Amino acid sequence: MIQKNEISRNILMSIFVLLSGAIIAVGRFYDERLEIFGVNITVVLSFLFVITVISVFVLIKSINLSLNKLLLYLFFSVLFISNLTLWIFFDFTDYGIEKFINFILIPLPIALVISEKFNISDRNNMINILLGISFFLFVVTLLNISTLSSSRSGVLGGGPIVLSRWLCFGAIITMFHPKINRFKIVFVLLFLVSALFTGSRGPVLSFLLVMFLYAFFNFRKIFLKSIVALSFLVFIGLITGAFEHLSQYKTVSRIFMNIQEGGLRKSTGRSLLFESSVKEISDYPFGVGSGNFVEYTGNSQYFKNKNLYYPHNLLLEIASEFGVITLFLFLLYLFHSVYLSFKINLTSKLITGNMLFYTFAFLLLNSMISGDLSDSRLLFVFIPLMLVKDEK
Repeated sequence: MIQKNEISRNILMSIFVLLSGAIIAVGRFYDERLEIFGVNITVVLSFLFVITVISVFVLIKSINLSLNKLLLYLFFSVLFISNLTLWIFFDFTDYGIEKFINFILIPLPIALVISEKFNISDRNNMINILLGISFFLFVVTLLNISTLSSSRSGVLGGGPIVLSRWLCFGAIITMFHPKINRFKIVFVLLFLVSALFTGSRGPVLSFLLVMFLYAFFNFRKIFLKSIVALSFLVFIGLITGAFEHLSQYKTVSRIFMNIQEGGLRKSTGRSLLFESSVKEISDYPFGVGSGNFVEYTGNSQYFKNKNLYYPHNLLLEIASEFGVITLFLFLLYLFHSVYLSFKINLTSKLITGNMLFYTFAFLLLNSMISGDLSDSRLLFVFIPLMLVKDEK
């Protein structure tokens, strides 16, 4: 009987992992663009996901409350309550409603299931599914390379930032996956070159920052290898003219800041968004509600004309829209999770330690410079994922 229950549990968790990966990739419960033969696949996917989540929650007979789980529950609870309260005073927008619903109903239940029911096998399956999604998007990118070389586009209902994030996520996982050895560097480079064609700087910059972080922590171990590898890549690039050839594409040249056009020194850059966010937080320290950043900033009309509706920084977005108290709880949860992750990896000496830490670092860094709250769903899923212990 115990064995049969265990088999049923494993089957259900496998279905949950598969559907979670799919709904994370889409990022929303409904998208009119994702229709095949007259059937909207997001509706079908969302229905199956909800049914599976409810079924998995039935398996949770009791909750072993730890400090980390308490911080997680507090953060989401305060965010939820504060947002509904703020909407009463500051009104709401279609964008704000969609972002809030997708955030509460996608990363939240997945994170709760991971923290309560996942074991090492479930965690590894989830990572493999997410890597598979990255590879699928890599193939889609190759098939649409001619379009991507001239204009910024996305897939699966997301924009170019989302596509680039998935491709760089695939590069990070491949780089540090303990079971991927053959042609590792080749696959990483292919993921990165594909990301260049999205024209989105944030994920590529985040990947490079993670590589610098890795080099800093492992300076003696990899210094010589890194010098040799970089020298070889630069030599090949110069001999083949690859750098010059890639820079001719409009989207690729944008990655390198379009220096001749001003790059981030333009008034449309992140600096103006960050400055406006800080000012708004100062004016409304308890927040203005989901989606209302652009409605109450001093540069409202300017940002609307540029289709900039959020700060492009997760911390500033949480503080400006949900308040500094919500941000404080998130930072407590974040720092405590990092502490636990180091503790788990150091004591257990997990071979997946590097992959978990550097993937988390990539997702966190990327959330600081691109995407909105809903776009950070991978980060909110990955935090409990890197804290899974073997005894569950």
